[in-house]
Amino acid sequence: MSESDGSGGAEYGEVALALAAIAALVVAAALLPGAGLGSGMGGGERGTPAAAGTPDATAAPGGGERPGGATGGQLPGGSPSGVPLSEPPERTRIGSTQGFEGRLPQTPQFVVEGPENAYWRQTAYATYTGSSWASSPGWRSIDEGVPNDARTVDGRAMDYRVTLLVPSSSLPTAWQPSGVELPNASASAGVEASTVGGVRATTRLPAGTDYLARSSAPPSDPSTLRAAGTDYPDRIEERYTQLPEATPDRVGTFTDDLTAGDETPYDEAVTIRDWLRQKPYSLNASHEAGEPVADQFIFEMESGYCQYYATSMVAMLRTQGIPARYVVGYAPGERVGENQYLVTSDRGHAWVEAFFPGTGWVRFDPTGSGRLPVRNPQPPYDISLNRSAVAGAPVSISVAKNGTPVVGAPVELDGERVGWTDAEGTVTTRLPYTANLTVTARPPDATTKYDDGATETAADRWADGPILPARGGASIYADRAASPTRPQRAAPAPNGSSRTYRSDTNVTLSVEGTPVAGGGTTVRATIRDVPVRGATVTLDGERVGTTGPDGRLGVSLADVSPGTYRLAARREAVDTTTTIRVYAADTTPTPAAPPPVTLSVSTPLLPLPGGPAAVTTTRNGTPVEGARVTVGGATAGTTAANGTLDVSLPVAGSTTVVARAPDGASARTTLPLARNAAVVGGVALGVLAVLGRAARRRGLAPRSAGRAAATWLSRLVAWATAACIRAADRLVAVGRALRRELSRLAALPERLATRGLAALSALDPRVFVGWFRRWLVGLLARGGSSSGDSTRSGLRAARAVADDDGASTATIRDLWREFVALVAPPRVTTRTPGEIARYAIDRGLPAEPIDALTEAYRDAEYGRLAPDADRLDRARAALRAVRETLGGESG
Repeated sequence: MSESDGSGGAEYGEVALALAAIAALVVAAALLPGAGLGSGMGGGERGTPAAAGTPDATAAPGGGERPGGATGGQLPGGSPSGVPLSEPPERTRIGSTQGFEGRLPQTPQFVVEGPENAYWRQTAYATYTGSSWASSPGWRSIDEGVPNDARTVDGRAMDYRVTLLVPSSSLPTAWQPSGVELPNASASAGVEASTVGGVRATTRLPAGTDYLARSSAPPSDPSTLRAAGTDYPDRIEERYTQLPEATPDRVGTFTDDLTAGDETPYDEAVTIRDWLRQKPYSLNASHEAGEPVADQFIFEMESGYCQYYATSMVAMLRTQGIPARYVVGYAPGERVGENQYLVTSDRGHAWVEAFFPGTGWVRFDPTGSGRLPVRNPQPPYDISLNRSAVAGAPVSISVAKNGTPVVGAPVELDGERVGWTDAEGTVTTRLPYTANLTVTARPPDATTKYDDGATETAADRWADGPILPARGGASIYADRAASPTRPQRAAPAPNGSSRTYRSDTNVTLSVEGTPVAGGGTTVRATIRDVPVRGATVTLDGERVGTTGPDGRLGVSLADVSPGTYRLAARREAVDTTTTIRVYAADTTPTPAAPPPVTLSVSTPLLPLPGGPAAVTTTRNGTPVEGARVTVGGATAGTTAANGTLDVSLPVAGSTTVVARAPDGASARTTLPLARNAAVVGGVALGVLAVLGRAARRRGLAPRSAGRAAATWLSRLVAWATAACIRAADRLVAVGRALRRELSRLAALPERLATRGLAALSALDPRVFVGWFRRWLVGLLARGGSSSGDSTRSGLRAARAVADDDGASTATIRDLWREFVALVAPPRVTTRTPGEIARYAIDRGLPAEPIDALTEAYRDAEYGRLAPDADRLDRARAALRAVRETLGGESG
């Protein structure tokens, strides 16, 4: 028996060692991409700093997940997640190599007040690399003019005001901007325009900044654009017809055939735009890294989002010698009031501008209209405050519909607009000094993300609204700058939800210190824990000043005689009066002891050694802020505004918790930690005793329990082994991608790029995993002889996983790789799945199984259909047929 016990102990020790090795291998595989060996070099995969953008937020030039944006860096254009407004960088990636099934954030960015809801342009890009767009615009003072600003029609222009809701230096404008002013910015802030028509401030502007702009409408009459001709300036034609050498010839050939019947560049642009609009719109779209994006979208991809549409149209126009560029900004916003439009982060967009001689750059949007509905839930709404209603208190107002936040809803307090709800459905403001207040939330009006016209004339001109004639004068905005935008009276809305609160206006007026004639004192006005700001304070009816942001006011008693006086404070509906006694200098009374405080300690179960606890300090039911808390003689911190502080209890038999208020009042309590631990331990032992008795009654002996544990442990080891194999395959793929990318870096010495990468490729983790798998199966086989029938069944499961040829761990991607290895086409890294399939069929292999395998791979790789068991079985059968055909040929 002792030998058996001893061998069992050795067996479990070896299994523990094996599990530790498996965990180390998995951790190493997870850390390799994070160390720069993963997809960060591949082209816009989600999770990398250069790929945290949004498909239709390409225009939102910010840092994506990087706070504050990045000037001159990578514009996130990879994964679909909304990005904040900031200055556009010089390079932006196109699309993503991974699909997206989430929901775009709808963070409010800015509000436009003007006659039209336009496309809000930020910058343009000229250089197409196949996987990204790049531009290096020059900047100059806007006083020197905006490029293209003189090419307008009949002097048509519109004036509008933009209010930033987030900090930014980028200033979105309608095309074509002719002037921008910052009437309420600091004197150091200036405005610059770029050579590609972007506008920015020279300093980062805070949220709430307004700027006034004038934009001129570009020509939109088709007859004018058809008559523009093709006499392009040399610099325009050279820069904006560039295509990378890797662009396949089939892009130009297909575009030639598509536009064969068109006579003018304008007609060709309309034909290309309309053809692209026929492709389905989807955020869950992705492309293969290493191949030109436009070529993939035109010929291989089933759907896409704005980056793919715009990039493809620019590439197709350039194959026809038509200058075109890639533009980013925001699609039209949601109407939130009369002539007011809210633009949120999910409306970031990309489109195309084509050049026409004598006219300039004209917008084309190949993404189409109504592709991405914006689901704005309609009233009734659930409106709530994050605290009780207290006059003058800062609050967050939440608007929800059936538990889901409502984004972009205009919120009013007593009829005054205070803002729009953010991505969490909240807006922050300060309650008015009224006894009753009404909170109203109204729905956004927009129904689609894009408000583009169905025809070219509607897409490239101002919509139905008034067109303002151009004006002269020292300031083109003099008539608009005189009318402030805040506070705003909310425009009437057809519907909405309201909730009325009764606000607490009971003011406590206190005097800090002892009032002494000839000296001074400090008066403080509060409602609960909220200071009363800007309240007028009077002493016997004579005004002595107003309270500051903390509700305090220093009052001089230099000309006040000893005696009793009436002290009052008033602001709107908040009004209170009290009496104070002013003492003579030689009769100052001894200060009274401060009112006592109450201390309570709460824990999840019982106060236990080393456990967490919350210390709460109150005075007459009101939380005490700033009370210093000590636990066991050590200072733990001070209480927050709610009078609470989270602490950790010491490991001791007992401890004393003391809380001392700012005015010196204190309270204490002693916690019996050891006694509580004994109680909890006794209860736990009792539960174990009951469970043990129940186990014995059911015949569960310790040895049989050990066998069951061994069975589950063997299954866990089998699963971990399979996971290691999948991790090894991923490591190999990452190593190959790394080798491919590093080989393109011309700056690396040839010797390092060849010998170093050869050494790296030799370190194939699959060699180690294969050895480790064989060792582990042998180990489990040895241990199985002493573990009973149940353990042997677990070992058989482990061997089945280890020896399986792919039935349980292989994926469709693995089957496709084996198929490509069997076919061995030339230039495999540059061929699409369809081209590889056609190559195999041309070699005489059966078409039906090859088509089935190719379709399964496309479904799984591009996210169209989930690779379930049935599709995996069909893919295996197809590969088996290919193997048998090749085996027959070799025989």
